[in-house]
Order: sequence, then C-alpha cells, then structure tokens
Amino acid sequence: MRNHLSRLAVVLLLTVGLTYTAHAQKVREIPDTDSANILIVKKTRNLPKGNVAEKIEKDGYGNSRLAVSPDKVRRAFVLCVESGSKEVPLCVSRVFVTNMGTAATYEIAGEQPSIEANRPIDNLKWIDNNTLSYERWTGPYFGRRYVVDIKQMKQPEPSFCQINRQVMAHGGTPARRCEL
Repeated sequence: MRNHLSRLAVVLLLTVGLTYTAHAQKVREIPDTDSANILIVKKTRNLPKGNVAEKIEKDGYGNSRLAVSPDKVRRAFVLCVESGSKEVPLCVSRVFVTNMGTAATYEIAGEQPSIEANRPIDNLKWIDNNTLSYERWTGPYFGRRYVVDIKQMKQPEPSFCQINRQVMAHGGTPARRCEL
C-alpha cells in the first residue's frame, strides 16, 4: 500500500511539474518597428566561384540550408561570402535566392556585418510562393525573424520580431522558437 501511494505521489508531482514547465515555455514575440525594412534584396555579384551547391552552409545537424519554394520556382540557400567591410575580415552568412526560370540570383543583405559574421541563419523556410522567412539568433535568449517578399524585392512591414527567451529564474518565459 505504501509503495502504491509513493508511486502515486511521484506521478502527481511529475504531472504538476511538467504542466508548469510547458506553461512557462510559451513563445514571446515583440514587433520591432524601428528595425523593420532594414533588409535589401539585390541582384548578386558576390557568389563564390565553383560549384555553389557544394558551398551551401549546413545547419548544426549537417543538413543543407536549402529551401525550395512551394511552386518550385525559387530556391533559397545560405552561403558564407566576403563581407566587403574592413571591420569584418571573416565571411558573413547571407541568404541567396535563385529564380529557376530566369537563373537570376538575388542576395538578401542589410544586417550589421558583425551580426552576419558571428550568427548563423536558422529555420530558412518559404511561407508561400513569394515570401521567405528565416531567423538569426544573436544569443541564447534573443533572436530575430525576418520575412522577405521576394517578388516585391523588399521586407514587408511589420515583418520583424524580437524573441525574448529569458531564463525562468529571472522572471521571464523561455521560448523555443519564433513561430509564424
């Protein structure tokens, strides 16, 4: 009987703990209108020489950062290219989009070179045939999600958000990702 009550107490404690943890992990998004429209989409002159497919960056799991639009007309991918800035001698991670019908390739740029050089691009995905989304984390508790309309060649407003993933001990609510 005691063994049964002990098991019941442990199960009850785990259930309450997991429910509290799930409640604390809600995603928090804050629109940041000051940082909207910082990205530009321009025809690229900065593609590396050689086979570009071999140079597409991989995520932490070894998967290619390549996303094909739902209509299969455009391909988005991440390359590490020269920054073009004396401040940042390293390569910077940028998103490129190739239109398979015209073979034109466009580059998405506009963030600070230090951010582009030190923070990887994550969660590259197409929202629809013309709209691309990706995230760039600037730390374990703060990241940004960008949305770019490739057809109109601009970052629509409000397409920029901040993710505040604070540790629960500091009174915040940790988040997993900035979800659409």
